[in-house]
Amino acid sequence: MYTLKTLLTIFSLMSISSFVSGHELGSNLNPISFGADQTIIDFEKMKWEPLKVEGLDPGAEIAVIRGDLNKGSSEAVIKIPSNYNIAMHTHTSDETYIWIHGAYTLKSEKGSEHKFAGPSYISFPGNAPKHAITCIAEDYCLFYVRWSRPFDILY
Repeated sequence: MYTLKTLLTIFSLMSISSFVSGHELGSNLNPISFGADQTIIDFEKMKWEPLKVEGLDPGAEIAVIRGDLNKGSSEAVIKIPSNYNIAMHTHTSDETYIWIHGAYTLKSEKGSEHKFAGPSYISFPGNAPKHAITCIAEDYCLFYVRWSRPFDILY
């Protein structure tokens, strides 16, 4: 005999299943979970969307993996093509990057420029001095980013 709590849990899971049907298990749209507030995503199953931001050239793609870019904190994976430039900008939110793939150049508004061959870690507080990123990889650049507040980009 099922308890009311168990039945409600089953019905909730059924509703969630029907909502995410059509999205492969393990993708960012249908992550795997072993329990409450767990998110497990297979990057091979990622569902990408164009990253449409005013002032940003077409070609960048985003896969949101947690949260909502317009509300509170969020996490995403961003993919940019070779020779792609993200112009000098800042954000009101704290940013944490884990660079996963591809060589890139990070520039500061004061003119310093640093080249990275690949995986690296970047942390900027909200309203940090402006910075720019250029993917110099032969194929593409891929990085994880976490914002502590709603996403914005200020040029």
